[in-house]
Amino acid sequence: MRTLIFLSFLVTSCMSPANTPTGNSNASAPTTDQDQTTLCSFVKSGKGNWCVQDDVVMGGRSDSQLQMTEDNYAHFSGKVSLANNGGFCSIHQVVEQNPYRISVNASAFTLRVKGDGKTYNFRVRTPNGRHSYALNFPTQASGEWEEITLPFKDMAATFRGRSINVPNYAGEEVLEM
Repeated sequence: MRTLIFLSFLVTSCMSPANTPTGNSNASAPTTDQDQTTLCSFVKSGKGNWCVQDDVVMGGRSDSQLQMTEDNYAHFSGKVSLANNGGFCSIHQVVEQNPYRISVNASAFTLRVKGDGKTYNFRVRTPNGRHSYALNFPTQASGEWEEITLPFKDMAATFRGRSINVPNYAGEEVLEM
C-alpha cells in the first residue's frame, strides 16, 4: 500500500500577494515566509476540492483514498492494480475559475510530505494546452516530514503519461495540480 501525507504545496521564491489567488474556496489564503508562498495547506484549509482519481476511469481496478487525519493532515493511501491495463492512483485539484498565479521570480514547487519510500509524480496543468508538466520524486520511509523541491526547469511536458515536444514548465499560472 502506498501512503503519502501532504502538508502543503509551496512555491520557492518570492510571490507578491497581488499574484496569489483570492476568493478560492478550495485553498487557504497563501502565506508568505520570505522565499516561500503557500499555495495549498491541508492543515489550514482541510481537503477542500481535492479529490481522488484512480484508473477506474479507464477500466482499471486501483483504489485510493484521501482522508484528513486527527491532526488535520491529508493522508493519501491506496493500492495500485495492474488488472485491466490499470496502474495509477492520484489526487488532484482543479482551480480553473481562479488559477494559482505564479510569480515571475518563482523557480520551484516545494512539497512537505511524510512518504513511504516510493516514488511519486507531481503534475500541474496550465492554460497553454491539454498537456501537463510533471516530475517524479522519491520519498523516504523514515516516518519524518521532508521537503521535496521540484524545480520548474525540470518539469517536462506530458500528455497521457507520454513526453511531448513542448518546452519545460516556465512558471505559468496553474489550473490543476
